[in-house]
Amino acid sequence: MSLDPSTIGRFKVLGTLGAGAMGTVYLAEDPLLKRTLAIKVVREGTGDAEVLLRFKREAEISARLNHPNAITIFDVGEAPELGPYLVMEYVEGESLSSLISRGPMSPDEVAGLLIQAADALAAVHGLGVLHRDIKPENMLVAKDGRLKLMDFGIALGDHGRLTATSTFLGTPAYAAPEVLNGARATPASDRWAFTLMAFEMLTGQLPFAAESVGATLYRIVHEAPAWPSDLTPDLAAVFGKALDKDPGKRFPDLPTFLRALIEALPLEPDRRAAHLAQLASAAPVRATTTLRLGRLHKASGGRNPWLWGGGALVVVLGLWFLALRSEPSRILSIESKPSGAEVFLDGTSLGRTPLRQVVVKGKADALRLEKSDYLPLEHRLKAEDKGLVLQLQAAPFSVRVASDPPGAAISLDGEPRGKTPAVIEIPGEGSHQLRLHLEGYQPWVGVPERHKALPDPIRLQKPKGKKGEGKLRKFFKGMFQ
Repeated sequence: MSLDPSTIGRFKVLGTLGAGAMGTVYLAEDPLLKRTLAIKVVREGTGDAEVLLRFKREAEISARLNHPNAITIFDVGEAPELGPYLVMEYVEGESLSSLISRGPMSPDEVAGLLIQAADALAAVHGLGVLHRDIKPENMLVAKDGRLKLMDFGIALGDHGRLTATSTFLGTPAYAAPEVLNGARATPASDRWAFTLMAFEMLTGQLPFAAESVGATLYRIVHEAPAWPSDLTPDLAAVFGKALDKDPGKRFPDLPTFLRALIEALPLEPDRRAAHLAQLASAAPVRATTTLRLGRLHKASGGRNPWLWGGGALVVVLGLWFLALRSEPSRILSIESKPSGAEVFLDGTSLGRTPLRQVVVKGKADALRLEKSDYLPLEHRLKAEDKGLVLQLQAAPFSVRVASDPPGAAISLDGEPRGKTPAVIEIPGEGSHQLRLHLEGYQPWVGVPERHKALPDPIRLQKPKGKKGEGKLRKFFKGMFQ
């Protein structure tokens, strides 16, 4: 008999998405908004107070983050018979760890996903928050190629810590050496885990893997990373710098690391250029600001509180106005029919279609597709655009029409086009009939094709008499002689 609940809070349970040692994730529906959701419930005995605190912390960070590459948390609560639960966005796809389990991923796919993950992590750090558990299991990849960072349950910010005894939280295999040595976690330790995840995506293994957790931790702290035999020297140099034991000797930020990584990856020139352009288009994500008016008022001394309140109101309205002006980034997939069109966003090349992971920043909206033999296509991005399939229109082409003898009347699809010799324009779409007519000669009919010249000249033929016509004329001529 199933023990799965039929409802959790106001949400209707539709099924089970997954279950593990820590709990279960259910597929559910919000009956009010008719929205499909995922609900995480921990198993009994995990410690409801601590779990609820983590869930609330995760919901708080999600609300402040509001990033297209981060899972959105909609609600948090407690159910009488289940305990704490977390209601989040449902993403149809699979975890990054599941993709890695099938073997090393292609460099092109790795670059696209890492740019998205780096953008999300930079936004988290922009809030003054450390994720502390960056790993493939905490990255979801949707079917359309969008990546979602999740699980902020052990994130640490500038407002305190989860418990006084939580000296180390996270996954040991992705822990930075300085954290294992007792130092406080920093953005550099999140970047260390990000680097290990990138390495695992490309190679299918971790550079400090050992037979036990203890041996793995020892290697992280004391030994150099182990490279696969087929890792190129350029990639080894990039990962060697990113995995230096000294945080000060590593890449200073994720864009710098990714730029070096993309340059070292075996990519086609157009794909390398597209990834670098996408990386360069990333804009810093500003932290959500909270005004602590009580503390500000106390520091104002004898100032008139009404005047001070008005000043604070102006500041709040100013921040609200800036928040409205800021445009959140989003993820697009762009296809064209036919494929292979070069895509430009506000004049910057993104590569050739199909593109599955395009990060659109700020107010960028001018999309242009170019492909040889087709008319350029321009498209203004709309807020609702997510998966674009754009139809290209074949460009017209020209053909030279010459005949022997010259002076033949030219018609295209029944419309006159002058006389030979001439150069005429053929519409790009469909097939078209070209006809030459000259008195005393048989008409010539053909179908012009792009990149295929017509005979030069087209030799017109005189009409031939019907079979037996000459003998019959001679017979009658002889009768009257």
